Amino acid sequence: MSTLWRTQHFKKLIVSRTISNIGNGIAPIALAFGVLHLPGTTPTSLSIVLAAQAVPLVIMLPIGGVLADKLGRARVIGIADMIMSISVMTIAVLFLTGNATVPLLALLGVVNGTLAAFWYPAMSALPPEVVPDEHLQSANGYVAVAQNGGLIGGSALGGILVATVGSGWAIAVDSLTFLVAGFLVFSFREVSKPSTSTDSMLEGLVHGWKVFTSYKWIVVIVAAFSVIVMVWRGSEEVMGPVLALEIYGGASGWAVILSAQSVGLLVGAYLGGKINPRRPMLFGMLVTLSIPMFMFVLAAQAPLLIAALAAFVFGIGLDIFYVVWITALQRKVPRESLSRVTSYDAMGSLMFGPIGLALAGPLISGAGAVIAFSIAGSLGLAAVIGALLFKCVRVVTNEIEVEPELSSAE
Repeated sequence: MSTLWRTQHFKKLIVSRTISNIGNGIAPIALAFGVLHLPGTTPTSLSIVLAAQAVPLVIMLPIGGVLADKLGRARVIGIADMIMSISVMTIAVLFLTGNATVPLLALLGVVNGTLAAFWYPAMSALPPEVVPDEHLQSANGYVAVAQNGGLIGGSALGGILVATVGSGWAIAVDSLTFLVAGFLVFSFREVSKPSTSTDSMLEGLVHGWKVFTSYKWIVVIVAAFSVIVMVWRGSEEVMGPVLALEIYGGASGWAVILSAQSVGLLVGAYLGGKINPRRPMLFGMLVTLSIPMFMFVLAAQAPLLIAALAAFVFGIGLDIFYVVWITALQRKVPRESLSRVTSYDAMGSLMFGPIGLALAGPLISGAGAVIAFSIAGSLGLAAVIGALLFKCVRVVTNEIEVEPELSSAE
């Protein structure tokens, strides 16, 4: 730990992730209530605005991976964050001046989704350029702790800001967090050397796909998570609130469950940075069983405290998996292709999420909560077990296989 905290760039990274995720915690609350309070809008209006950001995010991720590998990861992160700040401030001004409309917000959502697609692959591959290889898992754990701590604080701050000064000012605060975070990362852009490759964008995409598919264990786990994310989003974003209205007292009860999950994420991130399993993917998929377990608890319509406990365990399992997963990628995938591989990872994992959201409403309306959550849990369980049946997943070790690079640690 002492080595990590003597590294100036790592400290800046931690601060930037905390600040940025405070904004990410504010944004969903502020945007949702801002849209729903516009004249003539409905829940469908909010779906349109959110989908406008989600679709380009998935589509543009591979291009973001190529740009990050080609231009330098810290540079891409810093520029994307600072441009995002301008776009988000535009949304804030639209609300504050009474000029916000669903089409305008959807258009800016496309911009933000595209920028997020450039940002994510670069951030996933940045830690190996900032800290020594032997400290990667600890570094990923601390980054995840910073991210989750920021989200928890941002969610609380978002609720206060929306209630006191309104969505427009809350979104303006979100804009400032992007600006500060982007500047911090851009300030150490020298750690990310631009690629000397002369490949075209298409050649970069093809090369990244070839590297991605050459690791069978990566493909298997991404395929499993495409199903897990599908049932998770449908369960948590659509069916969960419906169930909460029926048996948990509405929004307040669901907030208790999500808060417990957030605390679990924080604990999981901390534990993920401390443990170093010999078979990280075997261990990671086993702890991921906490996700279908949570859905089965909701299917049983367990008391609120039991549901909150299951959500807490779910959060722990999810972020332990995240830390060991991203560390395994950083240890196994060649550094010059890492952003492209993580972009295909994110695209594959997220691609069925919109389907889960679309099917969840009709499923719980037609079949009821017990059957709907049982189906979701069963699909999640099948995805985890299916991944574990592959030997290539079970035999991945925690050994570093990429060529070690000189760290910029100071």
